Amino acid sequence: MALNVSASRISLPKFDRRTVVGGILAAITALGVLQLTQPPEMLPILVAGSDLVAGRPLGGLDIDVRYVESTTGLVAGDSVGDLSDWSLRVPLEEGEPLVASLIQPPELLASPNVIALSLAAENAVLGKLVAGDHVDVYVTLPGGFDTGPSTVLLASRVYVVEAVVFDASINRGKVNILLAVDDGLAGQLAAASHNGEIDLVRVAP
Repeated sequence: MALNVSASRISLPKFDRRTVVGGILAAITALGVLQLTQPPEMLPILVAGSDLVAGRPLGGLDIDVRYVESTTGLVAGDSVGDLSDWSLRVPLEEGEPLVASLIQPPELLASPNVIALSLAAENAVLGKLVAGDHVDVYVTLPGGFDTGPSTVLLASRVYVVEAVVFDASINRGKVNILLAVDDGLAGQLAAASHNGEIDLVRVAP
């Protein structure tokens, strides 16, 4: 005896493109709203924990941490860390943030004066100097009737406060450099700039 098997048609749900697109747009909108309503990331900065005096190392001062949205221009971090030997240029009142432009490296405590030199690039490491570098200063003096020129080491590990290289204008090829000096070295460099030729050598940290 033969069996008759009949298959009934299964009805599948229709694909509704508008429903799917609408769902995707709703998800994107929800994600955007979530991002807009999320609080901004808060970043740590250093602030004065009490009234602070200028000229003393930060490592020995009362420094607190505050969290802000932007650290632009401020000293970021949750501890003094590598800046422990740096100091304030000006006093700060309790709660005031430490501003990057108002702290100074320890070299400017030992040598608080600054002298400017304008040298040819070949005499100043081709201008490959930046603030924070240290340089040895050599001076070449002209010889006399019976002697040749002589070169001497005038100063070691002088701190570079700033260095600017001119790539255009009439000063092209010149390097303007600010060096931290004491009274004695300032006088020696001033004399050397008029009586001889100065060369700078960048030294390793």
